[in-house]
Amino acid sequence: MVEGHTAAAGDAGASADIVAKLKLRMIDHCLPLWSTEGWDGKTGGFIDRLDADMLRSWITLGLIAGLVAGVMASAAASPSREKSAAAKRTTQRTSKTGLVRANGNNMPRGFTWPPSRAMATAEAACTRALDAGRVAWKPAHREGRIAAAVTIDDGMLGGIAYTPVFGKGPYKLDCQLAKALHAIGPDLYAAGVREVRFGSIYRWSNVRVGGKTKNALSRHALGLAMDVVSFVDDSGREAKVERDYNSGDPMLHAIEHLLDGSSLFRLVLTPSNDPISHHDHFHIEANPSYATATRRRRSS
Repeated sequence: MVEGHTAAAGDAGASADIVAKLKLRMIDHCLPLWSTEGWDGKTGGFIDRLDADMLRSWITLGLIAGLVAGVMASAAASPSREKSAAAKRTTQRTSKTGLVRANGNNMPRGFTWPPSRAMATAEAACTRALDAGRVAWKPAHREGRIAAAVTIDDGMLGGIAYTPVFGKGPYKLDCQLAKALHAIGPDLYAAGVREVRFGSIYRWSNVRVGGKTKNALSRHALGLAMDVVSFVDDSGREAKVERDYNSGDPMLHAIEHLLDGSSLFRLVLTPSNDPISHHDHFHIEANPSYATATRRRRSS
């Protein structure tokens, strides 16, 4: 914010400097009464340079001065407009603080409701992928904005056991989240994870970041998000996000790094980037895109 004000002040100063120089040019070369040039010692006065040509010069310089002032003011304001537009488009992490802010409608690329034909095609491909991965899934009744609701009866995805902290389950989720968790499973297993304990998957709610609820539907309402409270390693040790993350637990930080580096997931909210609303859990979201399928259908 300080840098923005400094840059704006610098642009305004440059604009004022150019206009001031043009004004002096007009005075020095176009206005005999105040000119510092053209004194005729023989006649005891200024040479009259305000003829037709010089009048045109005066008018031209005045127009240039106004144009330059307008351009410089627009240039100074344009970064603010661009930042404002960018802020409305997406949920993003600030580079300096590492904190996140939520903006935009928070929906996957190409998402529509009711689901489009392209989305139905993508979800059908998703369930085929679960079959190919020998995931024990079952179709479930659609709820909220879940495009293809499924349940995982044995709670196993990619060799990792998913256990609810509250209730018995099975819990509904979108096929795309199940597919992403199944795909990342071998990497989690290699990091020592054997069990993931979660608090919620589907729920009808808006985005909550930084202690504030935003005017955007959460991906929990799409069955694409999971709140994880702890991970259990191969020795049976439970690493709790609320208790162990800020102590530098190596497994928790390795998992955060793994998920952040995976294209399977859109973003990971942790105590690091959202210490107010996510101090006690990891919020992970699947990153499906229906846009490619939509373009293919339109072009065919």
